[in-house]
Amino acid sequence: MSDQVSVLESGISSAIVVDDGYDEVPQVAELLGEDAWDSLFDDAQGAAGDRIVALFPDFDSDDREILKSTQAFVDALWNGREQIRDLLSGLFDVYEQKAQDNRPFLDAAEAALTTLGVPFQTCGRDFVAAAVDAELIIIDLFLGIQQGAEDRELTVDRLREAIARRGDRPLPSIVLMSQVPTIEQLAKDFRKDVKLHASAFRHLRKPDLSKPGRMEGLILTLASQRSDSQALATFVDTWETKAVEAVREASGFLRKIDIDDLQHIRSMLLRFEGVNTSSYVLDVFDRVLQHEIEAHSEVLEAAIRLDEMAEDPAPLMISNDRDTYAVIERTLFVNPNRRSHATGAVWPITFGDILGSRPGAAIKPRGFLTGRTDLVFFVASPECDLIRKDGLTTALLVVGTLKQIDMTKPGLAVTAKTTPVIKLDGDERFQVDWDFGNLRTINLAQAKRLLEVDSGDLAVIGRLREGSALALRQQLLSNVGRVGELAPLPRSLKFQADLHVPLVDGETEQIVMPAGVAVTGNVLIPRSGSFATLVIDSNCEAELTALLLDLDLTTIAPKSRPMFQRLKEQNRSRQLFRSGLQGIDLPLNVSRAAGLLKPGEEQPDTDGRKPKTDKIGTIVESEEFAEALGNKLREAGLIFKLQIEDSS
Repeated sequence: MSDQVSVLESGISSAIVVDDGYDEVPQVAELLGEDAWDSLFDDAQGAAGDRIVALFPDFDSDDREILKSTQAFVDALWNGREQIRDLLSGLFDVYEQKAQDNRPFLDAAEAALTTLGVPFQTCGRDFVAAAVDAELIIIDLFLGIQQGAEDRELTVDRLREAIARRGDRPLPSIVLMSQVPTIEQLAKDFRKDVKLHASAFRHLRKPDLSKPGRMEGLILTLASQRSDSQALATFVDTWETKAVEAVREASGFLRKIDIDDLQHIRSMLLRFEGVNTSSYVLDVFDRVLQHEIEAHSEVLEAAIRLDEMAEDPAPLMISNDRDTYAVIERTLFVNPNRRSHATGAVWPITFGDILGSRPGAAIKPRGFLTGRTDLVFFVASPECDLIRKDGLTTALLVVGTLKQIDMTKPGLAVTAKTTPVIKLDGDERFQVDWDFGNLRTINLAQAKRLLEVDSGDLAVIGRLREGSALALRQQLLSNVGRVGELAPLPRSLKFQADLHVPLVDGETEQIVMPAGVAVTGNVLIPRSGSFATLVIDSNCEAELTALLLDLDLTTIAPKSRPMFQRLKEQNRSRQLFRSGLQGIDLPLNVSRAAGLLKPGEEQPDTDGRKPKTDKIGTIVESEEFAEALGNKLREAGLIFKLQIEDSS
């Protein structure tokens, strides 16, 4: 299938290139030369002034401050600039030079669209109406010569307006371009403001437009992912819209409950249960809202399309704002604000609470924590018994151990006896391994003393949601596995990597990336925790691919040459940014082989089995990796020196 057919069949049948370089007239704010303005008005006397009056009949040199901010006056000067060039004193020089410098970039963008057979329009700042029907929008980050916050805000606001006017039609694909060298962070914020998924969005520096095939490659990537990306965007938009409707519907239903109902509930139920009215009402409202969201069939139908997502080709990775741990936390734990709401219960703890050391409290060697900083406790006693005055005399606690989330240490497996993440004060994240053979009991007096806000040894550091808490208690009671618990997402950790090549002489040489380009990505860890996948961000794909292709194999250690030869096949090197390096053994406390999925090989049918790979390199973390590799250096292939970012 040709590139043109691929793009057309994806639904990209029209495009628009948006850049202030297409504006026919400069804006008032873009003419920054005060000296040029003053010179113009000083010289516009007598016959010279008459020449300007011929262009703008209302001209009066005494109104210079008003005229300098009048767009109609600027329009007149610009349109007649060739007739009064001797009076302008370079007023338009900066604007014209920047427009001239920008022109090659726009030509390159237009040429890419022509090559792919995509009909397109060009437009300046007033692009909204023209962009409504476009399936691909190539747009400048700053629609203005000053390249400032106001220019960016104009771009964002008008693009959001164009997207909003599309109605129920799928979102367009977006390519953001800018001459700013630090576009990565700006692009991340831009995508968030416009509410786009990364799979429908790409960015590049304008100077990179001159690289052969660069823009075409971005468009082809967007085309390959377009259907799946639109399915995801449709689901999220549908969920958001229907969630808002569900709030209204739930509110209407719940307004049928009045103060007399609350009084009866309190007198007939809550006073015996020992629960505050506010806590009970919050629980009721939560459940009614969830019921109303579930009632919308449109949400269910939009979700079904996610089952049809293609597995081949794998999508490109963009990790600069991905944090699956944050998603896992929200599925496992009650929000801290809700957790801190007083329930009126007799006990200061409830079922599902996780107790740990109070922030700032000294760990006592003979205290409840026995001098350990890594102990936590899961409250396994039934909630109803912890609420009532005539309930339990002692509560049952399961002992757990905090484990720092560290790729260089063993024990990252997620099992039925594991809570994959908990965030402590200071935003540091840990995994918890529960020991169901190690139980503690605590009476009410102890609980109140130990959890005293200012002087106690313990604090509630998390409260598991009902399903997760029940799964842990089920393990305690019968050891039959998780019950009704949502499987956690694959965990991800960001990394930055330096790449090195083993040489014939036994030394190594670093692959130097261009200025402003870094090799970054995500390490993805499945539940088994025994191996990982490492995927490199697509932001550096063009630069890294070019460097790999340019490597001189004769300078590389002979035993590593076949691996680099493999990477010179672009269909294989592309895997670095899509399916990634697979089956990397954990922990990374020693060097580990890194391989690409074998051609035609399917992913294993269980997350505990490693995929079959072709080795292309070695993962290392030690600064002295050459010494650590020793005799294996010559057969290491491409060496990835990783720096894993803190999980917090």
